Amino acid sequence: MFVRICRTFSTIRMIRVPIHHKLSKARRKQEGFTLLELILVMVLLTGVMAVVAPSLSGFFRSAALDEEGRRMLSVIEMTRREAIANGFPTQLWLDAEKGLYGMRELQGVQADVLPGVDEKKQLGKRIYRMPPELLMELNDTSTIASIMYHPDGQLDVSSLLGFFIKSKRKEDQKIQITRSFNGLRFEIRKGNEMVPLQSEILQLPIN
Repeated sequence: MFVRICRTFSTIRMIRVPIHHKLSKARRKQEGFTLLELILVMVLLTGVMAVVAPSLSGFFRSAALDEEGRRMLSVIEMTRREAIANGFPTQLWLDAEKGLYGMRELQGVQADVLPGVDEKKQLGKRIYRMPPELLMELNDTSTIASIMYHPDGQLDVSSLLGFFIKSKRKEDQKIQITRSFNGLRFEIRKGNEMVPLQSEILQLPIN
C-alpha cells in the first residue's frame, strides 16, 4: 500500500513538471505580447500628438488671451469701485512697452499725470504684469495711457476708449477691451477695429 502511494506521488510530481514548464512559456509569451501592444500604443500616440499639437498650442494661446482679458476687466471694475468707495479719483495706468498696468489713487496728484518709464513713478496699490506671450496695443502712438474713474463712478474724458491685447506669436489672435455702450464700464470684444462710441453716450448717468 505504501509503495503504491509513493508511486502515485511520483507520478503526480512527474506530471507537474511539464505543466509548470508550459505555463511559464505561456506567461512569457503573454508578457511579450503586452510589451508589443505598449509599443504600438506609444507609436499611435506620437502620431496623434504630431497632428494635434498645433491645434493645442493655438487653443492654449487663446485661453491665455481670454484669461488675461477677464483679469483686465476685473482690475478696471476694481478701479471704479475703489474710486466710489474711497471718494478719490482712481486711475488704472497701462504701460504697453513694459507690459505692466496698475491702479492708484490720485489723492493730491494731478489727474493728467501718468507714470513714466521710471518704475519709481508707477505708484499704486497694485501692479500687474502681463504674461510674456501677450502684449498690449493702444489705439494711439503713445505707449502709456490710463483709465480714470471719479468718485461718482463716471469715467474721466481723458480715459482710453479701448485697447487691444494680442498674442506675440500670432497677430490675428487678439481681443479688444473697449467701453460698453453705456460708457461706464468696459467689455471684451473680438475684432480688428475698435468700435466707435458716440461722445453723448459717454455722459449717461449711473443707473
